[in-house]
Amino acid sequence: MRLLVVGGGITGLAAAWEAVRGAEGRPPAEVLLVEASDRLGGKLHTEATEGLLVEHGPDSFVGYRPAALALADEVGLTGEVIGTSGARVVSLRSRGRLRPLPAGMGMVLPTRLGPFVTTGILSPADKLRAGLDLVLPRRLREGQDVAIGAFLRARLGGGIVRRFADPMIGGIYGASVDELSLDAVLPSLRADEAAHRSLMLAALAAGRAARTGRGPGSPFRTFRGGMGALVAALGRSLAEAGVDVRLGTSVAQLRPAGDGARAVLDDGSVEEVDAVVLAGGVASSSALLGESAPAAAAALAGVPLATSVVVTLAYAADAFPRPVDTHGWLEAGAAPVSGVTVSSAKWEARAPEGTVLIRAFVPQRLGDIVHAPDGVLVDRVSGHVGAVLGARRPPELTRVARWPALMPMYTVGHLDRVAAAERGLAHLPAWRVAGSALRGVGVPDCVADGRRQAALALQVASGAPGR
Repeated sequence: MRLLVVGGGITGLAAAWEAVRGAEGRPPAEVLLVEASDRLGGKLHTEATEGLLVEHGPDSFVGYRPAALALADEVGLTGEVIGTSGARVVSLRSRGRLRPLPAGMGMVLPTRLGPFVTTGILSPADKLRAGLDLVLPRRLREGQDVAIGAFLRARLGGGIVRRFADPMIGGIYGASVDELSLDAVLPSLRADEAAHRSLMLAALAAGRAARTGRGPGSPFRTFRGGMGALVAALGRSLAEAGVDVRLGTSVAQLRPAGDGARAVLDDGSVEEVDAVVLAGGVASSSALLGESAPAAAAALAGVPLATSVVVTLAYAADAFPRPVDTHGWLEAGAAPVSGVTVSSAKWEARAPEGTVLIRAFVPQRLGDIVHAPDGVLVDRVSGHVGAVLGARRPPELTRVARWPALMPMYTVGHLDRVAAAERGLAHLPAWRVAGSALRGVGVPDCVADGRRQAALALQVASGAPGR
């Protein structure tokens, strides 16, 4: 079997690895991976400069979803996996002050009542309004997707939405919770209302039963050499396995050929393959499917994409009046950023002694600032971060990483768009689409999806049962 993988981000790399390793009942495939840019990794990009490890994209992944850890083990990185440093100190900036996240607080709901009642993040009126959830009837109708914000506002009030749901969930998905799909992003809330009627009762019951089920401390993991270490290890492993990796190469045309596909590359070369995994993002995938699978192309084109910017700031430690030991904070009010990570406090070996390394996030949902020139953006972000932490001098190093129209937003109806894309490809069962725009935005989600789609494509192409 010969597999074409389009896109060299973490999804495409995982797909190539799954194919070239083979599996029980399936021999290793021959793999051609094409990547339009001059490097592998996509949004996973670590820059080493002046003793700093600067992450231009994701800086970590959750350890309770096993796909990323399993992949790291297979490419020899198990000993390089690290957790967060020191005590986990995470805050929300609410009403002008940094306030600690209440113990037992999830992204939306408390699993412990005491810390929720005493937190200063919510006003007394916000807490009383949230308590109404205890007596409200069920609101969701079967089969009707709704926005997370509208659902939570009706059950718990605007305070929970403004102070917890929008900063936490919106920070992950790059969109307001008033746009995001309940069924695609937080389907557990539908199940909780169905089972318990009250979301608060459901969360408190889960807290008593499992104490969150993830143990103490942070669930986040990364690599000693940054997330780029996973990309580098995968690149080496794929090369050793004989994968044909072509950087600076794109697919100009993709058409069915027998039971497989015929790809014309932008250098004019033609490749015949038995199966295809499209992992270059929905814009690329939609364009390549426009002729052969127009319904799938239209469904993919319907996934909205947002712009996001990561601003990195490096300060001398003595620029601050006291040690910066917080892991960071989320903004629950007006600010030029949605959140801040203090990388030098959160992870080991990110900055030399005497340097504070900070990442700040500017998503499209904050407005026009996301499109501001680099100088303006750095001034606004460093001015805000410096004011919150009391910086007495400007940063000594800055970086701006822009991700234009690359962040998929799981808006209301997202699962219908995914289902439509799959139906639109049913006549080409050895062609699969994978990536963060469809079935999960986290690194483990992308790894798992890339591997699964590669396995399914090759299973169909080989005529194996279970297709």
